[in-house]
Amino acid sequence: MVSRTLRTSSLKGLTSLRQFSTTLPQKQSIPLSITGTGTGTTQHITVKDKSYTISTDTYTTLGGGDTAPSPVAYNLASLSSCNQVTGFVVAQNHGIRTGQWNVRVDALLPTAVLVGGAEGNPNWESVHLTARVQTDIQGGSEDPKFQHFVKEVERRCPITQLFKLSGVKFSSEWVNDPLE
Repeated sequence: MVSRTLRTSSLKGLTSLRQFSTTLPQKQSIPLSITGTGTGTTQHITVKDKSYTISTDTYTTLGGGDTAPSPVAYNLASLSSCNQVTGFVVAQNHGIRTGQWNVRVDALLPTAVLVGGAEGNPNWESVHLTARVQTDIQGGSEDPKFQHFVKEVERRCPITQLFKLSGVKFSSEWVNDPLE
C-alpha cells in the first residue's frame, strides 16, 4: 500500500498531517502547483514534487513552432483523460469492472477573439466527447446501471464540469462495450 502525507485543515481550521492511501477519503483536497517557463509560444511546465514535465507550443498559423501540443489541445486531452480517471473511480465506487477506454473529443474553437482581438468570449464554441468503455454491465448503453454510471462520471469529473459551467455547447455520447 502506498502511503503519503498530505497537509489538510481540520473542521476547526487547524492544520494537521493526515496519512492516506492511494484512495482519497471524501472531502479530501489534492493540492496542485505548476510552474511554467518559456519564450515566444513555447513553455515548459513542471508539476511540484513530480519528476515529469510537459511542454506546450502552438500552431505555425498562430506564430508557433508546432513543436509540442498546444494549450488548447491539452485542454481537450484533460477532458478526455479526466473522464477516464473519474470513470475508474466511479466504477470502483459502484462495483463496476472496466476494461479498455477509447475517448475522442471533437471541438470547435473560434479565433476571432484569440487571433483577431474581437470583443467577446474566446471560449470553445462546441465540444463533443465520445467515450467507448468496456464494462461488465450487461444490457448495452441503454442499461439503467450504465446510464447512472455515465451521469455520475460527468457529474464528478472536474474538467467536464469546467466545460459545462463555462457555457460552451457541450455534448457527449457514451457506448458500453462488453468487457473482454
